[in-house]
Amino acid sequence: MLKHLFILLYKLIAETTATWTMLAEEKTGKSSENFHKSYLFPIIGLIALLSFAGTLLLSSKSLDLQLALKIVIKQALVYFGSFYLISFILSEYVFPRFGLAKDLGLSEQFAGYSSSLIYVVAMAQSLFPGFFWFLGIVVFYTIYIIWVGAAQFLKIEENQWTKFTIFASIIIMMVPHIVRLLVELMPGMKIRL
Repeated sequence: MLKHLFILLYKLIAETTATWTMLAEEKTGKSSENFHKSYLFPIIGLIALLSFAGTLLLSSKSLDLQLALKIVIKQALVYFGSFYLISFILSEYVFPRFGLAKDLGLSEQFAGYSSSLIYVVAMAQSLFPGFFWFLGIVVFYTIYIIWVGAAQFLKIEENQWTKFTIFASIIIMMVPHIVRLLVELMPGMKIRL
């Protein structure tokens, strides 16, 4: 299962057009259910697990189980919360503006697959906290992933690609930061390593 997940992540980043085309051919109600079990939950679980390992093994503080568990909770809240918020915003507000029906399952798949590079960067930064801070700039490649997904997966009209990509990119790239700030407002969740 993890091998398939890593192959799909690689293909979404390196072979974007072909992978979006393949995903568009597979999109059905069943693939929406499969999406959660075989893609979303394992990715967010990996981010949380790598955060736990990275905190225990590489933090500047001694082995602190409580700190590691807080970071796991924070990562899960940030990535699950931002995923569902992005999916809701896309389905309810963005899709209707571009001639698509409100479809939460479709928006979940689009948001999850479009965020693939964000998830890979989060995994690297979680395993090695404090290193890889420069990978934040790589996340701008997500704009291209969204552009291709709008055309191949969502079948947005060609004259709407640019506007849709701008709206979706702002939402997909900014919501995790906003959710992270909100989580850090919770008592005890402002954690710095």
